[in-house]
Amino acid sequence: MKERKPLTLVVYGKGGVGKSTVCAHLAVCFAQEGRRVLLLGCDPKADTSQRLLGGRRPPTIVDMVTGLKGYSFGDLVVRSRAGLDVLETGGPQPGQGCGGRSVATLCQYLEEHSREVSAYDTVIFDVLGDLVCGGFVAPLRFGLGRDVYIVSSEETASLFAANNIARVAAEAYLQDVSLGGIIFNLRQNDARPEVLEAFASRLGGAIAAVLPRDPVILDAEDCGMTVFDHAPNAAMGARFHSLAARIARRGGAVPGGCARPMTSLEFSDFVREHRARRPGPV
Repeated sequence: MKERKPLTLVVYGKGGVGKSTVCAHLAVCFAQEGRRVLLLGCDPKADTSQRLLGGRRPPTIVDMVTGLKGYSFGDLVVRSRAGLDVLETGGPQPGQGCGGRSVATLCQYLEEHSREVSAYDTVIFDVLGDLVCGGFVAPLRFGLGRDVYIVSSEETASLFAANNIARVAAEAYLQDVSLGGIIFNLRQNDARPEVLEAFASRLGGAIAAVLPRDPVILDAEDCGMTVFDHAPNAAMGARFHSLAARIARRGGAVPGGCARPMTSLEFSDFVREHRARRPGPV
């Protein structure tokens, strides 16, 4: 059997945009293909694994730092019912610390446990897209992953965050970071495709997927499940498998696939231009 090329993805997105939903479903898709998958939750809410563990809270890196859990890899990694492993960063209590620092601690921990990490052929970082804090850039800064995917909706605030993520990915000090694509997780299913296409083009990336808003996802999350468990025959499952297949075909970071973000002024002009192009009432 031909050995698969190791695949490491760093998925960013504004809080609440659905990046953890996307990451959890991608992880299941890859596991169903027989890959050895490690899903790393880098959000202080530690919610990446909720759909995979039936809502059960796993141990976190913060638990390790505060002495609630041991230091070994086995103390922190949890095997999900889907057959993949998850490790959550966790975060401090509100107002009492820095979530980005916890992500940097995770990356140091992974470096120290490189032998265990090398046992996986697919690693997915689910990272909060608040890049005001440099700690959230740690997976790129440590060189643990170089292929960036951005989850965004069609809303202006989400596009603003996506552009900021691209600005970080394009920083010269981050060697060989590549923009794998933009995953649009829609708030409204009537979002104009030409605006999504124009935005992706301006950032120098492809649209990896456009995921419609579907109540089956919300129903599954309320049950602490993925759509694969909750509604195995739902169309959304096929959409996630299609996205996973596209990512696998790309095969990781591509030389020269640098992001081309907009400046703040260019972003404002982009929003103004495309709002002006909205069709008027019939």
